[in-house]
Amino acid sequence: MLLFAYGTLKRGGKYHDYLEEAELVEERAIAKGTLYDTEMGYPALVLSGTNPVEGEIYDIPDVLWPALDYLEDYSGNPEKDLYDKVTIQVESESSVYETMVYMAKDKKLLKKQIASGTWEIVHSVV
Repeated sequence: MLLFAYGTLKRGGKYHDYLEEAELVEERAIAKGTLYDTEMGYPALVLSGTNPVEGEIYDIPDVLWPALDYLEDYSGNPEKDLYDKVTIQVESESSVYETMVYMAKDKKLLKKQIASGTWEIVHSVV
């Protein structure tokens, strides 16, 4: 299953090690939505809006999903989770992909919109 990584899981990000066993499929891909700085060292994506949000696409082995779900505070319990895991379409220069993405559920995470749509890795080092 594919994952669209737009924040700390990207190459150079503080949690990229979680993807050590994953295969990088696309170095640059674009999703539609709105990206926010949570002011806690990681970004949050919402699917409202049509702004381009830049990220990477990874093919995630099944054994890695539980660790990623834990990292992203996703258990499948909508009353407790900070993030939801949903399927979206993501475009690269050469293709369109169906990927999973962790999107923000808790509106308190949405502190400051990132107009560029790109989470700069320098933000990840906290």
